[in-house]
Amino acid sequence: MDLAILEHLREDARRPYAAIGRDVGLTGPAVFARTRRMESAGVIRGYRVAVDQAALGRGLMAVVRVVTRPTPTDAPFEEFVLQEPRIVECYDVDGEDSFFLKVRCADPLDLQSLLVRIRALPAVQRTITNIVLKPMKETE
Repeated sequence: MDLAILEHLREDARRPYAAIGRDVGLTGPAVFARTRRMESAGVIRGYRVAVDQAALGRGLMAVVRVVTRPTPTDAPFEEFVLQEPRIVECYDVDGEDSFFLKVRCADPLDLQSLLVRIRALPAVQRTITNIVLKPMKETE
């Protein structure tokens, strides 16, 4: 039952509990109680707004693979990632690469500017960039 509620909340987190309840066979208060339990348990970590990035002038999406040199700490790189608004997601990965970045830029020149800044970081050995032509599936 909780999974069914979660699917409805993923589609539209602002949908009334009574409407979700009708679809899953519960009352609105029961859906509310189950939702609060999932929030308290950490299953639901928050609610987000889906934003049209192109409307904000950040229509170019790219995935940047970053390879870093072995260093005692990645702190300067991580600090840069946390403060740079064009980097919207970052994953520390195992394998050939060190990090995967999802970036949103205004245009190719803005992306180039970001890449210059990333490559200037002392720990960065190289980057491999793929520009996204069209998202096929985005769930979060």
